Amino acid sequence: MQKIKYKLTAQSSLIVSPRMNTALYKELDEFSLKQLTTNDNYLDKDKLNIIYPFYQYGEYTKYAPERAKYYLPGSSIKGALCQKRSSDSGNIMVDDIKVSNDDVVLRNLYKAQYVNDEQKADFAAFFPNVGVEMIKTRATLTGDIYVKDKNYAISLIKSANDSAKKKLEQMLVYLDRLKGQKEHFLLHLNCAKFKITAIKDSDDIFLVGGYKGLLNSIEIEKAQQEINSVIFQEINSAIFLDQETGLPHGIVKIKLI
Repeated sequence: MQKIKYKLTAQSSLIVSPRMNTALYKELDEFSLKQLTTNDNYLDKDKLNIIYPFYQYGEYTKYAPERAKYYLPGSSIKGALCQKRSSDSGNIMVDDIKVSNDDVVLRNLYKAQYVNDEQKADFAAFFPNVGVEMIKTRATLTGDIYVKDKNYAISLIKSANDSAKKKLEQMLVYLDRLKGQKEHFLLHLNCAKFKITAIKDSDDIFLVGGYKGLLNSIEIEKAQQEINSVIFQEINSAIFLDQETGLPHGIVKIKLI
């Protein structure tokens, strides 16, 4: 197999799904609020009771981000590249990518709340007592994939990019349906629509990791015609947004180098 290098640049914060057994609890003295010295505007650290750490090598009984050996699992990249071509998964290998400690940030998750109620609809912290470590926006990582040749890698990337475009388009279709009376909600909603519209046709955009929202995890055929379908009615709680960029989590650019 041929080794091909690629560069990944985060366009919004990137989360790999937290594992329950790695959660750290303040009540168990696994972290303290005093050690959370960050001034990040997207973390209400005084309310934190639970921290979900990013993937890291080794086992840690205490929260120690300055010593953690973070990595982005190769399986996350492989899953993004092969999601439409599962039969190809045996023809590609992807190494884990070491992630600098400076590229990992602890934040709250924000999602759409009460979207069926125009008076209450808003974007707010999802479980404000929970913090999640994530790769921050604009972080650049370099990794290796192993395939039979570069043309095969290019075909996988094109397929994954086509899928990302469709998912972002159907997200826009859904966001256009939402209404609300709160200025805060409308501000975030319009910002998300503007930001998604600006990138949705890019040929180097991909979706990686978790908390992208259901609409960015599945493809719905003919989204415009299916706007009133049952599935669109059942995804009201699935909209997570990166508050720094206004975009869904996990939007990245990937370029072969």
